[in-house]
This record gives sequence, C-alpha cells and structure tokens, in this order.
Amino acid sequence: MRLDTTRFPLVFMREAEQQPSAVGTPEQALEALLDRGERFVLLTDHLPGDHADESHEDRKQRALFFKRHKAWLRALCQGMVLITGNRAIPAAVRLAAQGAGKVLGLAIAFVETEREAAEAAEKWLAKAEGVGEEG
Repeated sequence: MRLDTTRFPLVFMREAEQQPSAVGTPEQALEALLDRGERFVLLTDHLPGDHADESHEDRKQRALFFKRHKAWLRALCQGMVLITGNRAIPAAVRLAAQGAGKVLGLAIAFVETEREAAEAAEKWLAKAEGVGEEG
C-alpha cells in the first residue's frame, strides 16, 4: 500500500505494486503526510478484509500506529472514503469500518466511484475550512 498525494488534499491509498513508495512503509508515508500539517481526506478502493494475506503482526503494528497518531489524525484527516465499485459490501464490513472511524474520530463514507469519492472529500474539506475560519 502506498499513498498517492498527487491530488492533495485528496490522498489515495493505492496498491504498492502500481508504484513503489519513496517514503518506505505505509506507516512512514502516513507519518510524512501528517508532518505536512495540512488537512486531507483518505480515499481507497481497499476495503476491510481485502488483504487476507496480511499477518496478525502487520495488523497489530498498524493498530498501534493509529493509536499513537490518533490526535494528529483527528486534527488533519477529514475522513476516509471507501470506493466500492459495484461490489456488495456486507453489513459487518460497513460496521467495522464505521467503528474504526469512530475510534479514530474520522468520518467514513462508502461510494461507488472515484468521482463520487472526490466529491465527498471536497465537501468534508470545505466544511472543515469553514469551521476553521469561524474560530
């Protein structure tokens, strides 16, 4: 998995095989993104459960990473948009994603297309910008 920031503040989580990351691990890439100190939205077509080959240790390390960086994520990441395509998403997967979003303080949306994902992300960013200007 790599982070594609070419359309920042829309940040796409893509398969690593598409282009190797210059930053290193996915966690290092996300940390570099957070270091920018700018608001963003994560977009991905990878759903919970898509990576059956992922080890328990990998999942554990990712969970610890998110726990350590939860405050940064809440401050900078305006949400995560999951692009489903024409796949039916089981209720359990939706609940798991939304539960993780609540723990991290992130809005979660499921949409069918990348265009819909970008539109949802832009709305969240505009809303966050408006909130920032009021305070």
